Amino acid sequence: MCRWIVYVGEQSLMLEDLLIRPDHSIVKQVNNRFLPGLYYGLEEGDKEELEIQATWINVHGFGVGWYTDTLSEFDPTVKGMNPAQFRTIAPISTDLAFSQLCAHTASKCTLAHIRDASFPPVVEVNNHPFIFGQYAFMHNGSVADFAPIRFDVMRRIFELQDTVQTLLLASSVPKSNYVFNIRGNTDTEHLATLYFAHLDIIKAGVLSDTGIHPRNPLGGPFAVDSTDALLLALINTIADIHKIQHRHKLGPFTPGKDRAGNKLNLCITDGGNQMLVCRWRDAKEGFPPSLYLSLTAGEKLNRKYFPVLPDPQVSEDIKNTDVKIDSVRELVERYKKLPPSQQGRHVIVGSEPCTEYVADWGLFDQNQCVIVDKDQKLRILNLAKFFQKGREHEFRHYHFNEVFDTISNNARNAPAVDIGVPAHGIDLPKEKSDAFEIELDLK
Repeated sequence: MCRWIVYVGEQSLMLEDLLIRPDHSIVKQVNNRFLPGLYYGLEEGDKEELEIQATWINVHGFGVGWYTDTLSEFDPTVKGMNPAQFRTIAPISTDLAFSQLCAHTASKCTLAHIRDASFPPVVEVNNHPFIFGQYAFMHNGSVADFAPIRFDVMRRIFELQDTVQTLLLASSVPKSNYVFNIRGNTDTEHLATLYFAHLDIIKAGVLSDTGIHPRNPLGGPFAVDSTDALLLALINTIADIHKIQHRHKLGPFTPGKDRAGNKLNLCITDGGNQMLVCRWRDAKEGFPPSLYLSLTAGEKLNRKYFPVLPDPQVSEDIKNTDVKIDSVRELVERYKKLPPSQQGRHVIVGSEPCTEYVADWGLFDQNQCVIVDKDQKLRILNLAKFFQKGREHEFRHYHFNEVFDTISNNARNAPAVDIGVPAHGIDLPKEKSDAFEIELDLK
């Protein structure tokens, strides 16, 4: 599997301090791994599967995106921060251009990804992150059985594209041509394109006219910069993939294969100050690839506060994948008791911790989703609840039903009548214990 890392914060962080300098930086993850606590408490079959997924070598390309407002200073049509990008298939640990870039660049939002290719060829256009206007998208995992469903995914994208073009909606791709914007052949780029087609339609508000809540300037139930729109687009995207896989009896709908399913460790950034990440798997058995959260590591990474990285001061046992570390729940509970960080409010999420100071990190639960909004409010929720029995209550709670309930009566008569699809009835099992959910202001 691939590896990725993202930083979002109110203070800038040098790219070198995030991507190169740490003792387990993503550059070092090209040929090394550090997965504390990943196997703790798991059955042997789950451990074996994760061991196969957690490859030691990831050499099929590298990409980094960082948000900057430079272009807006020279072009009045560009507003706020937008992602710049560097991608290469050269060995990243010896790439002088990358080293120079990182040594002289800082950002309040940085994403980086190293690729372990599921689909050849090894070319730059297949490298993450993928950029869509003000958004960036990364993925670790796989869309199950992508090859036989690729045509249907493309057809679905074309349906959404027809809606955007017919209604002259604002688009995250040039000329609203989502299909033509796909330059590579990865499952990730197709998934990202499907996602942003949904997001553009949701943000335009063409699916909703209930009158229950005030309409925003674009006509929908969500503000133009709402993280709820990011979440609903993700639900619609996964639901579309489920619908296609169900039709072909593939993925999580494959008869007799309880471990068949989608592995979607996703990162979506919006405008450099909002983020949605998730650790997702919809198979009946097994776990998605690793994902870790930190709300404090940025202070130690920033050379202004720590010219020399502190000694982790942990035993070698912590490098054992079968030793317990904090869950996200436990990490948040400890965070509440800490004083504010010198680095200010920030969030780091990575496939692996980028430092060996394990006290700064918590391991995501399966199907856990973390959302950060522009006001630095953190939301942690259970994404699986939108794909379980009783999900109608959750749709109402988030006002998503206002979108779904009005599709068939859309006054604009959009040509793709199912452009907002309720979650397909995969009916994921309920968690053995209550899923951790919380909203809190970062400090």
